[in-house]
Amino acid sequence: MLVIGLLVAGPVWAKQLKLDSMGGCGRTYRDVTVLAYNATDVYFTYKGGMTNLKLRYLDPALQERFEYDPIAATAAEEQQAAAEERWKQLMVSNMVAKARQAQLAAQRAASTSEDSLADPVSRQSLIGKTTPAITGEKWLGEEPELKGKTVLVAFWAPWSIPCRKYVPELDRLQKKFGDKLAVVGVTSEPETEVAEMTEPKVAFASLLDPKAQLGKTVGVTSIPYVMLVDAEGVVRYQGHPSAITDKQVETLLAKEAASDIASRAAAGH
Repeated sequence: MLVIGLLVAGPVWAKQLKLDSMGGCGRTYRDVTVLAYNATDVYFTYKGGMTNLKLRYLDPALQERFEYDPIAATAAEEQQAAAEERWKQLMVSNMVAKARQAQLAAQRAASTSEDSLADPVSRQSLIGKTTPAITGEKWLGEEPELKGKTVLVAFWAPWSIPCRKYVPELDRLQKKFGDKLAVVGVTSEPETEVAEMTEPKVAFASLLDPKAQLGKTVGVTSIPYVMLVDAEGVVRYQGHPSAITDKQVETLLAKEAASDIASRAAAGH
């Protein structure tokens, strides 16, 4: 506040005016060295430190020496009060901004980890949330058992060249991880078109979803697109399939295996 008073009221810097004492507001200051004064205050050092006094509290002789004008002082004090209020508002605003920044940083830190394939960037993201029901109009072949398994849901279309290129990789993942991983292809194209695609051969479970309801729920905007769901039904990744590597799947399966062992041990099995 002392600094604000100096800046707002336009100080006159004194030439090391020294006084044996100076009093005001019921207190006397000793060994005074006046540093500056303005329309409202005199600023000085004294035996105990540094402070300021309102000119209106000084004796008339000192008021005259510091050019005290009651009218000018009142106007300056009003200006100082306005400046102090702006300063307080700025401090509060800065504290609120810092608190919000700290809260956001904590939320972001809690939502990511070294093992994450991806992190949510919007409220619409399913990452970290329970997967929607994997249902459609018809399964091509036998409906797979998904409960308790890691599931890789792949949205694709037989007419899409990038999708057809990725089909062998999906087959490979299914074969490599066997019963621990269930690969499910989901397409909104007619069954006849899927049947007409003989190369590459689709060896994983396929679900027809003509109205693309599951894709809309997941937020699919381009294909190929995958959603990786852990054994607890929590979405761990959604997006382009290039992020899904053997290492990522192995890490997720290893965690689930460790969790299952711990659960069995706690249950006494």
